[in-house]
Amino acid sequence: MKTTIFQPVVNHRIKGLKNGVQDGKSVTMLSSKSLSAILLMLIMAIAPLSGCIGNNDDVETPDFNDIFTLNQVRADLAVVVAGEYNEFILEGEGTMITVPEDIMLFVNNTIIPSGMAVVEEDRLFGMLLPTPYVTNATLNITHANGVKDSYPLPVANGTAIVNGDEWFDKMEFITQVCADSTRCGGYINRWMGRPNPAFERAASFFQGHFEGLGYDTHILSVLDHQNPTEPESLNVIAWKYGRNSSCVQGMGAHMDIAPPASPPAGGTYEGAYDNTGGTVAMMLYAKAFVDLEFECDTFLALWSSEEEGLRGSNAFANNDCSYCLPKDKELKFYINMDMMGISWPAIKANGEPFPYHAWSGPDNDPNEIEVEITYVMDHVHRNILKAPMDLRIDGTYGAGCDQHWEDHENLVMDVHEDTFGRSDHVTFRDLGAQTIFHLGAYDADYDAYHSPSDTLANMIDVVGGEEELKKSMQFVMWAAMLEFLIADQTPEIRNVG
Repeated sequence: MKTTIFQPVVNHRIKGLKNGVQDGKSVTMLSSKSLSAILLMLIMAIAPLSGCIGNNDDVETPDFNDIFTLNQVRADLAVVVAGEYNEFILEGEGTMITVPEDIMLFVNNTIIPSGMAVVEEDRLFGMLLPTPYVTNATLNITHANGVKDSYPLPVANGTAIVNGDEWFDKMEFITQVCADSTRCGGYINRWMGRPNPAFERAASFFQGHFEGLGYDTHILSVLDHQNPTEPESLNVIAWKYGRNSSCVQGMGAHMDIAPPASPPAGGTYEGAYDNTGGTVAMMLYAKAFVDLEFECDTFLALWSSEEEGLRGSNAFANNDCSYCLPKDKELKFYINMDMMGISWPAIKANGEPFPYHAWSGPDNDPNEIEVEITYVMDHVHRNILKAPMDLRIDGTYGAGCDQHWEDHENLVMDVHEDTFGRSDHVTFRDLGAQTIFHLGAYDADYDAYHSPSDTLANMIDVVGGEEELKKSMQFVMWAAMLEFLIADQTPEIRNVG
């Protein structure tokens, strides 16, 4: 089965042809009589073929119900399930399908960013992945005879492949302590140190999650300095190998939490927001990506020692081992998940929305968009998830930490290129990778930062309820997941080093 996949086409102009001169060379121009003679001969030559060419209007347009099935149901009975993978079959050589921007098209278990594919033989097997926010699903079909038509399909709510309910359940299991280990894990006190049995126990639990899904999973333990009293690196690295063995890309979150006496608020024991939330997001991505195929070798990682200076991600990037970052492959991009969920669409007690941050880089010139992944990030938020990109508050969001602060101090959806550091994406940005850093409220907007109050219960209280927290977390998880899937199939996203 062959399919044609459409990507954007760049139009090139032919330069230098004017008044019979091309690049300084003489060009013989045909007279009108010569041109007429040639056209006459062409008409005579193709006349016998006219019966073969025919008129597209004479070719019957097939019934959509006869050529399209969705989830093993013919089109007139089919329902698009929002948030889930929907398998389809499209029949008829030369038939093309085009989907809306908020419905992802997959062929051969790989996303097609253009949303268009053509049947080149008898059938096209594919999947549709509508976002959880889709309410209308209209498929555009161009039939082999050139006739174009639109077919609306009903939409039903499904269980999104990455969703706030599952995230919340895993957060409860990890952060709660009880006597029944089947109901709660109690994976708290994850301070990176040597030794810390609580951290090692949690790392083994996370490793088992990735291994159980079939990933090539390792625990990377490195004492990356000469002071035994300082924290070591203990990372969980899960590999999924791609079609192209010459490149590598990844996603990650740090699983360690701020140790006792950490500034500014004395450290934490649960670290729900910073960064159990991002850790659980990575667990859900691993589940959602199991059956997909990527272009490049991909690592899904849980870092340690982020709170002590990015030691975990640096150990992975700069050590030589069979499952460390390869030195002979192009590092294309990396997406980082740190402190998420207390962000738009959640609302503060004063009625204002919490800020939402997504920052891409490298960013050397604040007046120029410098990396292709920025366009992917903007497209995901603006066109696919349809976020309110121009929403602002009266006033500002506290102190700024980026070079664009005057333009973004009151912007809710703070999505742009930026130099902002303070997390593991810096490790990979320094190696030339294009990066995205997802972050919710921080510092002034979340007073439990690095404190014993950073608990799941406090997160629920701050955003006004369990359901509000689930909605906020689901939105940012979908944003990062879609960025990753599209970036994987965007050749312009290359290492800039």
